[in-house]
Amino acid sequence: MQRRTFLAAALALGLAGPATAQTVELEFPTWQAEEPGPADFWNEAVKAFEAANPGVKINKYQIPFKDYIDRTTVRFASKRPPDIVQLPTRNFAAFAKQGWLDDIDDFVKSAGIESAYIPLQKEMVWEGKTRGVLLMAYGMVFYYNEKMLADAGVGVPKTPDELLKAIKATTDASKGVFGWGATTAEHPNIFVDWSTWATGLGASLFKPDGTYNLTDPKTVAAVESFRGAVKNAPKGTSTETARQLFVDGKVAMMRDGPWVAALFAKAPDAVKPHLKVGQMPFPVVAGGTSNSIHVPAGLDPAKRKLVLSFIEMIAKPEWQVKYFQLVKAPSPRKDVANDPSIKADPMLSNALLAASKAENLFPTAPAAQLGYAQIAKLVGEGGIRLVNTETPTEQILKQLQDELERRVPLK
Repeated sequence: MQRRTFLAAALALGLAGPATAQTVELEFPTWQAEEPGPADFWNEAVKAFEAANPGVKINKYQIPFKDYIDRTTVRFASKRPPDIVQLPTRNFAAFAKQGWLDDIDDFVKSAGIESAYIPLQKEMVWEGKTRGVLLMAYGMVFYYNEKMLADAGVGVPKTPDELLKAIKATTDASKGVFGWGATTAEHPNIFVDWSTWATGLGASLFKPDGTYNLTDPKTVAAVESFRGAVKNAPKGTSTETARQLFVDGKVAMMRDGPWVAALFAKAPDAVKPHLKVGQMPFPVVAGGTSNSIHVPAGLDPAKRKLVLSFIEMIAKPEWQVKYFQLVKAPSPRKDVANDPSIKADPMLSNALLAASKAENLFPTAPAAQLGYAQIAKLVGEGGIRLVNTETPTEQILKQLQDELERRVPLK
């Protein structure tokens, strides 16, 4: 008991040395602990950090993405935040607004992150202070099964109209084969599906002033176009299931982030050679920031020092290159693009091209950012109506906008 009391006091003062380091555990929940690509990166990063800090243990574990924000919010609200905080950047503002994320302004300057990272790192600034470090920014890419397209007598689509025709041509629900992979079970990523399609067609779910734009004729037309695709997707599938169906050769095409390419390694031998990656056949490439890493406000000083050391390690050039190689998605350090291994890999080059052209698919107005979790939930419910009913798209969007304006007002 006396030893535990001493250790607690030492940690509180930041005095715990090598002899007591084995008692330090950093809790790190993530939705990527089991996702091929990101999981490989985190496993290597955790192993390297623990080796460099004898006795320090990072307790990394999986939480499903659909539950992640709700469970993390409860942790913070009950004053029990994890030590290492990973967030989808679309939810960053809501956590920062609550004062839950530490000010790490001095750290990002001293560690060289501020100068070495792409300008999107500025999205981690809230009320004038940096409260996180960006992990990924990206452009959406196009996944297709070359053999399924050829068997259906269609080429790789180059326009939105060609895409819809190819989706219908490759769908045979009676055989469990579908032309398009999408999220068709209630899930936060339905917002991403809608917004990607709308942005790609030059529309937007939000007006320039930040308010809702779901009833605008261009938005209605874009969502109606998306409906034509999603009607040829398997019903009741999560984002993760849709990805797996594509890799298994049951889905001909899908839109997703570049990190999905990491799944190709686990595709069946008969399918793997036919899985390809290209640019989305839309006038505009949609994209955005994906996720970020943070220190919870009020963290024990000794643990805070360790968490910042972990973030500093993964921000170094060699780890940023490793991130890109393993996750198959651009890391935010600017000099990574010059690495020869990145230039030589067609999948990574494709991801860089998409990122270089991407327009943000997520809301940028502060009110919409703060209400994003609720907005995504309501859009997800609307997405289920889009898939499972014959209600006109215009009517679904009008009802959804009325509900959004009532429950998450933006003005």
